Amino acid sequence: MEWKDQREELIARARALVPVLRERAQKCEELRQLPVETNRALLDAGLYRIYQPKRYGGFEADYQLQVDVSAEIGRGCGSTAWVLSILASHSWVQGMMTLEAQEEVWGRDPEGLIASAFPTRTATMKRVDGGAVLDGVWSFASSTGITTGVACN
Repeated sequence: MEWKDQREELIARARALVPVLRERAQKCEELRQLPVETNRALLDAGLYRIYQPKRYGGFEADYQLQVDVSAEIGRGCGSTAWVLSILASHSWVQGMMTLEAQEEVWGRDPEGLIASAFPTRTATMKRVDGGAVLDGVWSFASSTGITTGVACN
């Protein structure tokens, strides 16, 4: 598929979700997070994968596409557009990390999503067999309530 066709396809996928997102916007507001079915729709449409490396099924697109897709999604639900933007951009950052770091996130689950929060000054991390133990308080971060089963190592 040509880049222009791929771009138009992703924008069309976003546009197709607008009516159902409008219907769910109030539910999203009441829940203070994306409804599970909205998250699934974004996953199924591949919209979280705009920046994800191609080797994990992503599109490795440019930032303008994210702006265009989020603008379409925002016509249905502004909160959903915000969450999509946050999660997609974290994949952009992760895609610039080492292959080993990318493998930890997407190797077992190509649908893995990334959201981050900044810890307070008293937060600590201790390496243990099989991973790490985190202790402390982290500030709120958009999208941290959405999971697809990826664990931190």
